[in-house]
Amino acid sequence: MFPESKIPIATRFLLPALALIPGHAQVATPTTASLTEAEAVSRALARPEWQAVTQLPALQSEGTAKEARTWLAPGLEWDRQRFTGPLPNRREDTILLTQGVDVSGRWMAKREAALKRQDAGKAESTVRTAQVASQVRQAFFEVVAARERSKRMDRALARLGKVQEQVDRLHAAGEMSGLDHGRIGREMEILKGRQAQESVALVQAEARLAAMVGSSLTDLQGTLLPPAPEPLDQLLSRQQAGPSSVMTKALEGAAQADAKVARRWMPDLQLGVGVKRWQENGLSGNGSVLSLGVALPMPGRVQGNRIKAEAEARATAAQAKLQREQEESELRSLWQEATQLRASAEGMSQATVDPAKVEAALDAAFAAGEMDLLARLDGARSLLDAELASLEQAHRARLACIALDRLIGKVNP
Repeated sequence: MFPESKIPIATRFLLPALALIPGHAQVATPTTASLTEAEAVSRALARPEWQAVTQLPALQSEGTAKEARTWLAPGLEWDRQRFTGPLPNRREDTILLTQGVDVSGRWMAKREAALKRQDAGKAESTVRTAQVASQVRQAFFEVVAARERSKRMDRALARLGKVQEQVDRLHAAGEMSGLDHGRIGREMEILKGRQAQESVALVQAEARLAAMVGSSLTDLQGTLLPPAPEPLDQLLSRQQAGPSSVMTKALEGAAQADAKVARRWMPDLQLGVGVKRWQENGLSGNGSVLSLGVALPMPGRVQGNRIKAEAEARATAAQAKLQREQEESELRSLWQEATQLRASAEGMSQATVDPAKVEAALDAAFAAGEMDLLARLDGARSLLDAELASLEQAHRARLACIALDRLIGKVNP
């Protein structure tokens, strides 16, 4: 939305890359026995690498503002003149101290713009901090979800292993065909393949989180199902007072101050005071010097600067309005998504029957001949799919809630 000089460079896509840089991954040497979501965020934000990334806009704008608060710098001139002709031995030395005087008020307007951009820089750093926290929280629950899926796959393999034992006994007794015996073997291999995929996904998720927080992981404390989101009106109010809104308003004010600078066409005065010393044929003398200088304004250049600055101010205000509307629309849709997904995930969790009871009922029906092997395998697949679907819905609801927190600039979960 904004020019690169006034807005972060797609920061919501910039930060994940930093966590995957080998130099950052190598620092993950300490080990923590247990880690909560809040501790993961705190550890990541305490790292100098993340602090350097998040605090860059604030420090840059602070330096610019400090420079803008400094008054116009004085100057020192030295001039030597030698004369030829009838008076070849005449020489004059002049030392002049000059000082610019802001009679148009441009310096104050530039100072105002720099201070506005300092406010924007501080807000941008807060936005970046919230984005880092969001990235860490997403990585945290990716690990939680991957571990839960891996547990479900392990239990499903154990349950299917018991079915395979029954099938082996029936096949050995001649009560089951070789075709059915081979079918259960293929089903086991398929399930082992899915388990291998989940194991790889878990290793990758743990590596990403460890690179972000700077420590290896053994245990995480967290549940996928998030708490209910705050009411929409409260979230909208917090967003309007949040760092992203503060940043856009400050940038808008800075652009207006830049336009004010361009409208003030009167040039700065240059006042000078100094001393002069002359020498001629063995004689010398001293005197004082006063000077007054002004650069003549060029109407075309003045008008061109004013047109550009006013156009940039209008564009910045329009972009700020569009960004606010877009963020409000995104917050509304995310709130709807988080609310519905959480309600759905909660309902799926409550409707999920105890897997042990379901498995026992399926085993009893299979042993009694009330269902064949195909029906028994369909029941096992259905049970596993129901468990994974419930986890996935809770995970999606959690990610939607994290995105809501990022939009309002929330850092601590």
